Amino acid sequence: FHRLTSRHTGDYLARTTADCVRRFGLETKLHALTMDNASNCDLLADELTNHIDGFRGKLSRVRCFPHTVNLIVKVSAVYLLGPYWLT
Repeated sequence: FHRLTSRHTGDYLARTTADCVRRFGLETKLHALTMDNASNCDLLADELTNHIDGFRGKLSRVRCFPHTVNLIVKVSAVYLLGPYWLT
């Protein structure tokens, strides 16, 4: 594990991810990253192409399906049950 000590910008996450990948010798084995739907993950994927040869940026990003389902359930619950169910 690596403790993140700065704001979670795409650039910072890309540099930190690349450092971890290099530390474990996985540069040639990294083909995809599963991430949530945060916008900084788009930039992370794009920036990682500058740090790891062969990484294909957004083409290598897999959005986390359970996270997407969770967002759908929350929106549906608010629609069906009203916003008070969240409290």
